[in-house]
This record gives sequence, structure tokens and C-alpha cells, in this order.
Amino acid sequence: MTEFVWKIGGEAGFGIMGSGLLFGKVFTRTGYYAHIYSEYPSLIKGGHNTTLVRLSEKHVDSPVLTNDLVVALNKFAVEAHMPHMSKSGGIIYDSKDSDIKDLKIPAGVQLYDVPMLELAQKAGGDMLMRNTVAIGASLALLGYPVEHFSDIIKETFGRKGGAIVDINISAAKNGYDYIKSKYDVSKFPFKFTPKPNSERKLVMTGNEAISAGAIQAGVKFFAAYPMTPASSILHYMAAKEFEHNIVVKHCEDEIAAMNMIAGAAFAGVRSMTSTSGGGFCLKVEAIGMAAMSETPVVVVLSQRTGPSTGLPTWTEQADLRFAIHASQGDFLKVVLAPGDMAEAYNVTQKAFNLAEKYQIPVIILSDKYLSESYSSVDRSELKAIPIERGKLITKDMKPLAQMERFKRYEFTDDGVSPRPIPGVIGGEHIASSYEHWENTFSTEHFETRKKMVDKRARKITLLEKELEPPTLHGPKDAELTLVCWGSQKTPVFEAIDKLNAEGLKINALHFVYVHPLPKKGIEMLKAAKKLVIVENNSTAQFGGLLKEHAGVSFVGSILRYDGRQLFPEDVHTHAKNILQGKEKDVAVVDKEPVEFYTARFVR
Repeated sequence: MTEFVWKIGGEAGFGIMGSGLLFGKVFTRTGYYAHIYSEYPSLIKGGHNTTLVRLSEKHVDSPVLTNDLVVALNKFAVEAHMPHMSKSGGIIYDSKDSDIKDLKIPAGVQLYDVPMLELAQKAGGDMLMRNTVAIGASLALLGYPVEHFSDIIKETFGRKGGAIVDINISAAKNGYDYIKSKYDVSKFPFKFTPKPNSERKLVMTGNEAISAGAIQAGVKFFAAYPMTPASSILHYMAAKEFEHNIVVKHCEDEIAAMNMIAGAAFAGVRSMTSTSGGGFCLKVEAIGMAAMSETPVVVVLSQRTGPSTGLPTWTEQADLRFAIHASQGDFLKVVLAPGDMAEAYNVTQKAFNLAEKYQIPVIILSDKYLSESYSSVDRSELKAIPIERGKLITKDMKPLAQMERFKRYEFTDDGVSPRPIPGVIGGEHIASSYEHWENTFSTEHFETRKKMVDKRARKITLLEKELEPPTLHGPKDAELTLVCWGSQKTPVFEAIDKLNAEGLKINALHFVYVHPLPKKGIEMLKAAKKLVIVENNSTAQFGGLLKEHAGVSFVGSILRYDGRQLFPEDVHTHAKNILQGKEKDVAVVDKEPVEFYTARFVR
């Protein structure tokens, strides 16, 4: 099988992430799969940025630790990424601004000195086009026709005018020709050949998948205040506003955004907001109001490290308990955590259905790793899920008598009351944050209060039937079961495949429906021989939830909370060690002395 990992590294502000996306698209348009993963500090300019592109003939949804070809735009990039070079890999650099004579290059790693700035200027470009030169040079080493990159350049930069397109194409060709003329490309062991007539794959981030899923679900109002790593949802929705007839509001703060979507949902339209941890803190009061008024809202919480500002551009899964317990009081909410791009697209549609059918808040949990990474997706993976609006009333009913008010919160067997939208004759009512009678008037009548709490809780009986069980990956009769949720699906599943190929019987259970827990999932957990919890936080929050609600115990844990997600190699190594009794509870951390914020080494 053909597989290859390309990485570009350099100072922020020089198009590192955009270059990775362009490089990945060259191959996804010609039959290959790609996963594109970026790391960067919280700086507009400076520090150290990297983008890793993993290419394969089969589906890939995780980055890996080993690099086959590194494009280094400065000396720091060469030194920082040498420890992760494959034995027969290569480094493209420019000796005119990266003097690496004092560095000890690992045996077998090939160096390609390319005057990137000079070749960019020769094409009429500047420093920003060094990346274009480097991509051209990389394609030459891979034996891949540069014309496929030219097509991507035309598509990407066409709106900037023909001159910009021509300069970029010329710069790519200069890098391509330079490698061909100066080096024997046959010595570079990785080669790719375009696959003609292959289906064009979509390339999307988790945030784009969530946004597209919301549009497919019929969202008509979106309000948010930008906060990394959720900001690109706002950008995507704003770009699609007129095409899909959506009202999009960039609000003054997160409180306003949450109240706006509650108001829009009360008016009868599907509504959504997005934020990260600090912004979610500000939304929880209005989430409680939506719960009390039984107004269906969808909230995307894209996690980063905490508490407070933490590491704002890095990743973690530490907001699970916060999301489950958001706002005071006892009330039903659903928390969903998709594991990849296709799942994010499909689960978002289900979130809107659940919110409206049960008139509750639904929270979609993502994180920086899932939200901002790109993966190629086959169109067949993206489902169009039928829209279900529950007991929504949009047609006029029998007029109410004078001073009468509609029983918006009628006591029903299933706990779900009829929900007329404003303007429907016969459905006049109010919705507030106060406890209420069936006819929506506020009350402090104790028996009614109890009955209303019970009514809202009764929704769980029907809801439980819609909670999908976890996905089982690997052999059913495994000796060890790894339990994960959300974005850790992809590194865990890949590690499982490798472990089973080595003859070890290990499987995985991946949960998307993390609250309430699906009954079938609890049964699957109890049927497993030995359980290991795998999470991207320090306290195994989901593991604690499973102990509390399922009564299961774990023989070990694999946790990570240093700012990075788990890599397949991490899971593979430690799962094997736990199975063999060499380890029990593991906290994974990278000990390499690289400081991204200052682009320096901490010795």
C-alpha cells in the first residue's frame, strides 16, 4: 500500500496551513485519501507553525509521528522535526536562509537544498510563494505531474486574477524543474501515480462538516461570537448565508448569541450557535432558560485546553462534565461527540431532530483536533437524514376564548407538549425562565412544580430508543477493550487495526452518544473482558461517567492532556503494554524540547 507523510514547518504568517491544504488537494483530486493536521501557537505572526499531510490509498483520519518529507522554511524547522524523520525520508530547505551545517542529520535522510526564495522571485513572487516552490519540488520527488497542482492553483487563486495564478504556476514549475535538474529523484523511495477516472473526494474540516450538516438539517438562524477553535463555523455559515437563506449574526458576545438562538427557535426556526470553553461558560444561563421554556437549541462546543485561556490553539477533551452539567437544576439534555468528519456531518443533523422532537438543548462536542483538521471524505459517507420536527404546530387551530391561554406545557404521557409557533391562531402563549402551569402562567405551586419536573424528565423514555450504541471496532472476542469517545476514535481505531495485525486480540468501543448513555452501550461494556479508558484529559471524565452509570471498572487508562491529541503510535504502544501487564495507568506526553510559542528549544 502506498502511504506517505509530508510536513511543512516555519514561522506563522507565511501560509503554512494553506500550503498543506493545497498539497493534500492535489492527491485527493486524483484518487488518494488525505488527512491534514496543523499545529500552531496563539500568535498572528511568529512562533512555529506546522502542517502535516498524510496520504494513502485507503481512508486515513489521523496524523502520525513519523515524517517522510519535511519542507523547512527556516533552520528551526529542520532541527525540530529531524527526530521524527523516517529512515529514508528527505528534507527540503534553503541554505541561503537556513544554515544547517552544524546539525547532525540522521543516516539515510536525504537533503534537498532548494533556493526557494530565489525561484519564487524568478517567477515574479515573494517570500509567501516559497511554499508554492516547495510543493512543486515535493511533487518532483514523488514523481507526480506538476500539472495537477496547476489545476488546484487556478481553482484557489482564480478570483485574485490571472497574474497571481500565472506567478504561482510558474513558481511551482521552477521548484519542480530545479529538483529534476539537480537531484536524482529515483533515489527518493516514495512515488505516487495519479488514478484516472477516480471519484473526486471532498476535503473538509470537522467544523465544515458540522456546518454543512446543519445546513442539510435546515438551520435558518445562526449566531456566534468567534472563539478558537470554533471560529471557522461562523466563517463558513457567513459564506453560505445567502446561498442557503440563513440569517447569520456575528454577535457582541456569547450571551447575546445564545439568547438570540433561543428566541429564533421560539419563533419556529432551527437555530444553532458555536463556541469554545470560555464562551460556553457565558452561554449556560441561557441554556437553562431554553430547558425551562422547552425551546429546542443546538450548541456546538469545540474544546481546547483549560481552565481559563489555557493553550488556546491546542486540544483537549476536558469539557465533557461541564457540558453535561451546564446550567443549574435537573433537566434533560443530549450531548453528542462525533469522531470524524462524516460522523460530524451526520450527527449534526440528528442533533436538530433530537432538539425539536424532545424540545431540549442538544450539545455537539468537538475539539481543536477534530474541528480544524482536514480529511478527505467519500460522498457516500455523507447521509441526508430526514427532518423530524416533532410536535411543532404551524397551522391555525381553534381560536382561544377571551383570557384563555394555550396549554403549551400540557402534561402528556411522553412528556413532550404541543409547540405552536408565534402567530398560529389558538396557540397564544408565553415562554419564560419561570416555572409555570400548563398554560404558561408562572407559578410557585409545589405540586405543579413537581409535576413539571417529572413531565420534562419523562421524555427520556422515548429518547432512550434513539440513543445509538457505540461502534465496536475489532474482534468481538477480544482480550482487551479500549473505550473512547469523540475525536479519539481515529487514532484508537488505527491502533486497533495494527494490534490485531500483530496477532493481539484487542478491540475498541467508540461512543458518540455520551449523555445520556445508550442502554445497549452499557450492555456492551459489561460484556467485555477487560476495559481500558482512552481520553484526551487528565481525569478520565468519561471513564468516571461510565463507572457512575454503568457500574464498570477499568484495568488501566491511556490519557493525554499536554495540548496534543493521542497519536495512533501512542495508543498502540500503551495498549500493548497494558495487555501484557507492563503498564496500568498512562499519561502520554511529548518530551521533545520544542517550544512552539517562541520557536526555540528548551534544553
